[in-house]
Amino acid sequence: MHPTTFIELSIVFSVIIVIAIIALLFPKKVKKMVWILSAVILIAGVSFYTARPFIVEHQTEKAVEQLEKHLEETYPGDAWGITDTDEHRMTKVVFLHVIFVSEPDIVYEYTFENKTIEQVGMWMLSGEPVEESGVKPKHSE
Repeated sequence: MHPTTFIELSIVFSVIIVIAIIALLFPKKVKKMVWILSAVILIAGVSFYTARPFIVEHQTEKAVEQLEKHLEETYPGDAWGITDTDEHRMTKVVFLHVIFVSEPDIVYEYTFENKTIEQVGMWMLSGEPVEESGVKPKHSE
């Protein structure tokens, strides 16, 4: 489980516990409604955090497919490997990393947002910027 997911789940459960404690202060009629509210929040929270990895995986697969098409059109005859950032957050922007077979020492970073693919950065596998390494990138867009 990702650390931020653990923190977010802890916050959800804390809110539910606070609501349950507050429910003890209300009369019987209102208490039942507050208990139902806390149960709905619990079910919604568990459902969301259960479904989120699948949603992120689908989002990433869609972005990889689009990037594959883009790279096939832009660099025909070349080969590459695509990886994601392994972040399990649902965001509008998906970051993907590409390493071309012809340039195995350079990592190219692409974003996928609103069906638009853009190259946003590149660096050497060692972590240093490409500009400082003296290597001229062949796949710079």
